[in-house]
Amino acid sequence: MLVFEEVHKYVPNSDLLKFRSSKKSIKRIVKEGRKYGVALFLGSQRPSELSETIFSQCNNFIVMRLTNPNDQTYVKKLWPDTLGNLIDKLPSLSADEALLIGEYSVIPSLVQIDPCELPPSSNDIPYWRLWKKEWKELDIKT
Repeated sequence: MLVFEEVHKYVPNSDLLKFRSSKKSIKRIVKEGRKYGVALFLGSQRPSELSETIFSQCNNFIVMRLTNPNDQTYVKKLWPDTLGNLIDKLPSLSADEALLIGEYSVIPSLVQIDPCELPPSSNDIPYWRLWKKEWKELDIKT
């Protein structure tokens, strides 16, 4: 399995020359990789910016909270109308919830994701705690 995080940066829905080689390579893997046992995990927080050709080749989706209306509309038009109210829940999903759709799920399902045993060290800064601290005098000249 090849994992591409923030894939919209490599294969955006754009015809700019600087993306040509990465788009060509990833499209080839997407289209022909299955017969060689190669699977792709394409992660993106902005599905509306992803190449439609690549997005249309995906068989399974794990969709977490989407608050951007463009992303919601883009994702909704690619799935069957039978999903009904599940799609409308996208902006209100919590951080540990996801919508599973595709061949691996008999029916579209809303699931809760267990936290990792060793959580990543990529938390947001504790801005609330930092804002409550007193300001420190800084000597800018030094």
